[in-house]
Amino acid sequence: MVALRKSETVNLRIDAGTREVIARAAEISGKSLTAFMTEAALLNAQKELLQQRFIGVDATVFDAVESLLAEPAQANEKLSALLQSSREWLD
Repeated sequence: MVALRKSETVNLRIDAGTREVIARAAEISGKSLTAFMTEAALLNAQKELLQQRFIGVDATVFDAVESLLAEPAQANEKLSALLQSSREWLD
């Protein structure tokens, strides 16, 4: 695996308590503070961007989906039975 050259700097100010918690978590995970914070920020950024993803479809597909959503809901007997059954499979 080729290591990427890191050429950008980010400066931020945080309170001492926050830094201590992050530093402890980084130490426990065996990562440097920089690596831990970069990984956490990257994962959070990717999650946020995925939630904002736009899916475009042509008018025919949109109209078909819209008409399905406009129909009255239909009961699913198997799902209803499952939800009314003993829920031993839940914690």
